[in-house]
Amino acid sequence: MAPVSLKKLKRERIPLLFFGTVVSLKVYFLVDTLVLTGGWWKLLDMIRYSRAGGDEVDPLIVGMVTYVFYNIVAILFDALVFASYLMRLEPKNRAKGFWETVYPLATVLLPVIGFTWLAATYDVQALAVRYGLHPMFLVMLAAAGMLIGATGAILSFAALWSLKKSFSLMAEVRELVTTGLYRRIRHPLYMAEIIHILGIAILSATLVGMGLFVIAVTMQVVRAKIEEKKFLQTVPEYAEFKKNTGFLWPKLW
Repeated sequence: MAPVSLKKLKRERIPLLFFGTVVSLKVYFLVDTLVLTGGWWKLLDMIRYSRAGGDEVDPLIVGMVTYVFYNIVAILFDALVFASYLMRLEPKNRAKGFWETVYPLATVLLPVIGFTWLAATYDVQALAVRYGLHPMFLVMLAAAGMLIGATGAILSFAALWSLKKSFSLMAEVRELVTTGLYRRIRHPLYMAEIIHILGIAILSATLVGMGLFVIAVTMQVVRAKIEEKKFLQTVPEYAEFKKNTGFLWPKLW
């Protein structure tokens, strides 16, 4: 693990401050919902009432559980990114210009800010009224979103764990990682983020969420292409690595 020096903290102060702020805000929203406004006790009361009456699953219960899951997953992922920033090595080839510095950061900021805002304004009851949705449809939608989101989160953790000291938000070259998910896929973290974002977009149950998903996927693909070009220029063995692995999913042949 690379030592966390004051010089490193000073140099990385902007991304560390950003992700620290994002994590703090998400923790606040979650604590506010569950503790400060009594949301946890309201959820337990709704579950007891629903079970006692033998009713179908209340969409309000689904909304609360979905909100909690949504925020916990987002907090864990952002916290892991924060930790990876502290651990990483010095780059062999630093990011230069707009496409290697500003653009990669934009691919992170857009979904983080967009979906954080959606999480803060999420109201499943309002969605049901607005679109005339059947309560059980919302239950199935939430279940699908949670399953897909959880899959993406788990894969993200696995990819970040493999990267560790080579993690970067901007297009920078540190060490070529060929272990874990990187044995079969060149960009498993981006694949995992796409799956994760799809789950969150489904949980949001809004056209805005799906629009953010499409934009995020497009931007991630462009970002991956920029990184590959830089690795090919810096790491000679990357050409062979590229030949034997898939782009965003395992190579089938």
